[in-house]
Amino acid sequence: MKNNGNCGIALSVDISVVVPVHNVGDYLDECLNSLHCQTLNTAEFIVINDGSTDRCAEICDYYARLDKRFIVVHQECQGTLLARKRAFELARGKWCICVDGDDYLPFNTVLEKEVSLAIKHDVDILRFDMSAFSKDEHAVRSYFNLRREWVGVIETPLEIIQAIYANATVGWGMADKIYRTTVVKEAIRRLENVYLISGTDCYQLFLICFYSNTFKSVKTEPFYSYRIGCGISTGKPNSEKFGPRSQILEVPKFLTSFLTSQAKYEEYSPIINKLVIRLLGWVIHLFNQLPNAEEFNTFDSLFCNQQIKLDVLSALQKMYSKDPALLARRAGKSRLLQLHKRKIKKLGIFFPSLYNGEKQRYILLQASLFQKHGFEIVFFTEDVTDIDYSATRNFPIVVLPRRGELKRIGVFEKALVDNGIDLVIYDDENSPEILFDLLTVKLTGRFFVICQRENATRLLTQNYPIFKKMLHTYKLADSLVVPTSMEQFYYRSHGVNAVNIFNLLRTFDETNGLLQDMAESQDSSLMNHSRRENENRTRHVVWYGTLDNNQKNYREALEIYRRVCSLEQNVICHVVGKELREADAIYVKDFIAQHHLQNKIIYEGFSLEPERFLKIADVHLMTSSYECFPMSLVEAKTYAVPTVLYELPYLELLKDRKGYISVPRHDVAGAAEVICELLRNNDRRKQLALEAKSSINNFIASNPSHIDGWLDLIHSLENGQLSQPLPVNQDFINFVDSTISYCQEGINRHREEILRYQNLSKQYQEENNQLHAKIKSHQEELLYHRERIEQLNLLRKSEYDARMIERYAVCRDFVTKLCPLGTNRYVLIKKIAQVIYGLIKRGCQRERTRSSCDIGSIGGGVNH
Repeated sequence: MKNNGNCGIALSVDISVVVPVHNVGDYLDECLNSLHCQTLNTAEFIVINDGSTDRCAEICDYYARLDKRFIVVHQECQGTLLARKRAFELARGKWCICVDGDDYLPFNTVLEKEVSLAIKHDVDILRFDMSAFSKDEHAVRSYFNLRREWVGVIETPLEIIQAIYANATVGWGMADKIYRTTVVKEAIRRLENVYLISGTDCYQLFLICFYSNTFKSVKTEPFYSYRIGCGISTGKPNSEKFGPRSQILEVPKFLTSFLTSQAKYEEYSPIINKLVIRLLGWVIHLFNQLPNAEEFNTFDSLFCNQQIKLDVLSALQKMYSKDPALLARRAGKSRLLQLHKRKIKKLGIFFPSLYNGEKQRYILLQASLFQKHGFEIVFFTEDVTDIDYSATRNFPIVVLPRRGELKRIGVFEKALVDNGIDLVIYDDENSPEILFDLLTVKLTGRFFVICQRENATRLLTQNYPIFKKMLHTYKLADSLVVPTSMEQFYYRSHGVNAVNIFNLLRTFDETNGLLQDMAESQDSSLMNHSRRENENRTRHVVWYGTLDNNQKNYREALEIYRRVCSLEQNVICHVVGKELREADAIYVKDFIAQHHLQNKIIYEGFSLEPERFLKIADVHLMTSSYECFPMSLVEAKTYAVPTVLYELPYLELLKDRKGYISVPRHDVAGAAEVICELLRNNDRRKQLALEAKSSINNFIASNPSHIDGWLDLIHSLENGQLSQPLPVNQDFINFVDSTISYCQEGINRHREEILRYQNLSKQYQEENNQLHAKIKSHQEELLYHRERIEQLNLLRKSEYDARMIERYAVCRDFVTKLCPLGTNRYVLIKKIAQVIYGLIKRGCQRERTRSSCDIGSIGGGVNH
């Protein structure tokens, strides 16, 4: 420490200027010179050189020799917080201000004016105006857009803190305020001795405000020149600076600790909560601006304060809900998400819904197997209805808030802790919530394993962009369980820790509640006894699966059944499956009724015991467009039932080419022909049945069981000894990408062609509508003319009748005068009148005929 040498003279100090310095050698001379030029002699400048490694030390010493108002202290680097604390402890002035080493005072009478203002207003904190400068004019404009202009007085600590930290009436920067030194000294005694270089203003000002009774903001000329763009707080975002910047998230932790010690936390907690939201908004905005390079671990810095972990996750969900892959890439180097040793005793198994469908059998079997090996099970789901959950009623069930709800994170974490979950098995690999659920689990130190049940080939060809994005999330999981070796190789080539565990090769006997391995406990001759007993008996064909036309093509299965029934008289076809929608079940029933096949095709609905149908089946039909590891095929082979299916060349269960016949996809006629051939050819059917049984036996013998695979994976997780992913094979990835890209181009061209035809159809429809509109318009016009003609006809007829009556009246009067009634003359004239009337009538008829011809010519012109 260097003094100015005037120890023997007691000088009254009006204002102390606190200057923390760390590696700002390019700007420090300008800063200290602006202090040296100040005209106020009753000022002191306390400069703390906080372990600078550039030329800051010699610059500080130069000004200490030049100006006796300077007090310079050199110390090891302890951070801005403790550097300021040391300076405040040394301060002797009635008032004090803060100046950063890269800023300066704009003119040489600043301190005189500040002291005058402080004396005039006599408040604990006085806010004045400042200026800002930078090479980036946009940054300056942005700063002043955020810095609110406000003039006023606040007179209680709670209201001061409320205005600054909750309402953002003014900022919490330390540089634009004058403080009463006694208040500051009281506040800094409560500062924690932690290394902090970001958020120091936020932390220190809060404590100063807590001990202040008056705060005033006044309009002044700028008393401070603030440099934007070179420090930790205002520099451009980069991976190196982000770690120190994110330290500001620790401030709520320090404030909570302080308020708790003062028994004031309940009173101030709403303000702290709002502060957390503000700080997270700023930090995650910076995080989002960072380059996408995965070699830097910036993700962990977001969780420097574990007290607000759930708030951080919620904020990340808001920011990245539409592009979780970007967040997954940014978290790729996280140490917090790496594998940690932990004994696994309790499993949390997540299914988005637990319903009476295909999955229910699988859920029950897997949970029972885990339970049999000593694990406790808790089910997690997000969909609960009035359906009877018979498969899971003996296990605890935790219902999570539905997708997109921010409270899901808190509910999930609490359930993990309360239930003591060690490993989460996540059975919804394409969920939009999977990344945030993964982060929730991993950040509590628990294992997270994803189960992949979709076929990778389908995902690649149908939804390639989304599939590629999901890879980044899969890399963060402790393991990705896949049901085929093909998927395992593909994912491991991308750096995903994929493990091949086949689906359950077991079935459930509900009568005794025991798990049975049908491959070992049943003899194929016994299973086929009922099928061989009478070769002339009714044959049975079975199709079972979810009524999902996109994957399972159940409508094509019905059409195949219809053809089989038309060719074979002695056959019954069974449809066993759970509908996804009520409309699917209605479609099946309507199809059967419309084709009058009630006695030939039976809709069995959903069953937990498909073996009841396989025991009597002669042929198993499978019409899936894609599958990963179909249990229907496993069970059909287990019961020695030949299978007719669409070509699925990548399936593990079909690699030996035994026990099945495949036809091209969607070849309805071909599938029906093959089924009919098998129903007629007993020897061929029996041969395939034996092959099917042999195939599944060999498969089971040469592969670990489902539970053995899981036990090996769990043991590896516990010991942190998971096999490393294959080195990323870029050539292989490029080959697959280019192939998929080619397929995608073909699909896109096909879609474009369909769209073109749809547009043409729409255009033709519009033209047709226009033509119909014109025709309708002409028809209306024609109808109008016809009505008009009829009106004219009526009018002409009326005129004629009037003339005829008039003529008749004249003639009648003349005749009655000339020939009185009863005379011979009357008789004679009557006969003459009849003759005349006949002549007139014929003339009128000719006139009518001529008028009709004229009218017809008019009508013809209209039609034309």
